[in-house]
Amino acid sequence: MELLSSETSGSADPVTEVRRLRRQLRREQARRQAAESIGERATADLYDSVRELRSAQAELLEKADQDRVVTELARALRQDFDSAQVVNRAAESVGQATMVDRCDVLLVDADRYSAVRGSWTGSDEAADLPQPSSFVDLPEPLTSLLLEAAQQLVPLQVAHVEQDDRLDEAGAAEVVAALGVLALAAVPIAVGDEVVGWLLLSSIRPRGWQPREIAICQGVSHDLVASLVQVQAFEQQRESVRRLEDLDRAKDAFISTVSHELRTPLTSIVGYLEMMSEGGMGDLSEDVSQGITIIERNVGRLRSLVEDLLALSAYDAEQVNLDLRPLDLALVVADCQQTLAPATHAKQLELALVTEAALPAVVGDRTQLERVVLNLLNNAVKFSHDGGSVTVRLNLEDEQVVMRVVDRGIGIPLAEQDRLFSRFFRSSLSVADEIQGTGLGLALVQSVVEWHDGTVEIESAEGEGTTVVVRLPRAG
Repeated sequence: MELLSSETSGSADPVTEVRRLRRQLRREQARRQAAESIGERATADLYDSVRELRSAQAELLEKADQDRVVTELARALRQDFDSAQVVNRAAESVGQATMVDRCDVLLVDADRYSAVRGSWTGSDEAADLPQPSSFVDLPEPLTSLLLEAAQQLVPLQVAHVEQDDRLDEAGAAEVVAALGVLALAAVPIAVGDEVVGWLLLSSIRPRGWQPREIAICQGVSHDLVASLVQVQAFEQQRESVRRLEDLDRAKDAFISTVSHELRTPLTSIVGYLEMMSEGGMGDLSEDVSQGITIIERNVGRLRSLVEDLLALSAYDAEQVNLDLRPLDLALVVADCQQTLAPATHAKQLELALVTEAALPAVVGDRTQLERVVLNLLNNAVKFSHDGGSVTVRLNLEDEQVVMRVVDRGIGIPLAEQDRLFSRFFRSSLSVADEIQGTGLGLALVQSVVEWHDGTVEIESAEGEGTTVVVRLPRAG
């Protein structure tokens, strides 16, 4: 517009106008160059930003992949409960994750962690390579490098054995001859500051080790020691359990043998006592008769102990043949009441049976359930005070026939109640009151009830009495 105005006016100096136009052109060129420079800088900055973002994204993805691999490997290690399986799984998992020719787990002190070496090969070519059986079997030049790395708790990386400055020609040749590989990476397995082993990656060909591969090994090495310690504790516990089981079987066999051997002489003793009591061996004086009565009573206790031991041995050995059939539990309790009538009369106890109308039958072996009821009633009578009462209640609850034996006797201290079903256990109160017993009754009751698919529970308070609850499935 300026040029047009000048031409129209015709009054402008041509030289002045040319200079003005040249100044305007230089300003336009300067603005264009400035714009281009700004654009180039913006483009460069944008490119650098994109490149940094991509690098950060790659690092995040790689880190996520490392964490995922390490987590999966750690989870796999925790699934094994054998030292050899743990180290072999570690070698296999790391080898597959890093795609090396071979991966070894070598422990410096195998006896300490009850473990052997673990090894994995990734190709048929690597399967023929010589394999060290332990850390001490590694060639001395490599061992020296590992000891140096162990002092700083850092991985050892050898991309090319024959070109590594830390190995002279003879040392490199020794490593290659001993292991048959040209590249190595060793990550320490440490407990605190102490190196207890190495994760050793091997490659037949020269190979640069990637940070991801080293990171995976470092992640697994942390979990490997924890897994080995856990497995060691499990193995020790398993061995202890096995020994206890062996001792328990030996004890049961001994008790069973002794009980069988006692049964024969007891039968003979009982027979002669009956003969003497009936006068078959002549008239007895009053003192002798009283002595025989005491002997008969103690022989009865001994016979009861033998029978209980034999019954428990049979249940433990699962050599019990139950004669299962529907039966009325109320009739079983009533018969046991009659059996214990002399004992309840002697202590002036009231033994009452309270039963629900139309109580369904249970499926059971009458002889064995009688043993249960007799044991529970006998305990209730023994531990009740003279002139007290014992009540047996029968009712139906949730398709189970429930029997409650309730007494108001001496009770059981709370601190001792977790041992009630232990064999030969007798409460401190019964010992203090000199109440006779073997401590086998409740153990036998529990075994019989469980073989009838039932349960038994005890509720007690010291000085207030005891309630034993037996639950048995109803018939039909």
